[in-house]
Amino acid sequence: MPSEIREPAYPVPGDLDDERFRWLFDYWRARHRDRKLPGREHIDPLDFPQLLGRLYLVEVVREGGRLRFRFRLWGSRIRGIFGHDHTGHWLEEIAAPGTLADIEAALSACTLEARPFFWRRPMMVESAEYAATRRLVLPLAADGETVDMLLGLIVEDWR
Repeated sequence: MPSEIREPAYPVPGDLDDERFRWLFDYWRARHRDRKLPGREHIDPLDFPQLLGRLYLVEVVREGGRLRFRFRLWGSRIRGIFGHDHTGHWLEEIAAPGTLADIEAALSACTLEARPFFWRRPMMVESAEYAATRRLVLPLAADGETVDMLLGLIVEDWR
């Protein structure tokens, strides 16, 4: 893992931009110290109450040469979108059929490359009012280098 993070370009494609993604990305960038990643301890939820229900926090667990992801926080708004609270669950326990590999790839890229990751996912729930969700995931590292948490923001795309 490099000791310095790359200076990433803003990760959200222009046609899918949202002020909430830009705000959180800028907040995350402002918390970098000496060009190193911020840790969970550098993120204060009181700074962004307007986003809390849309946030999730994922613990990165390294086991036997592989990465596993456990949800530590699943915001109330995204609970409403998906109909479930994933707090405390492992990704493989809650991923909808056929989605695990894609979600693992996104979270792994964010973790291993220590960079923001943005993607759009179609809704898997038939009765949803939304066509898709847009997601921004930001790496956090207590030591400034090794990603141990991921901070995510979900925004729905309306039908």
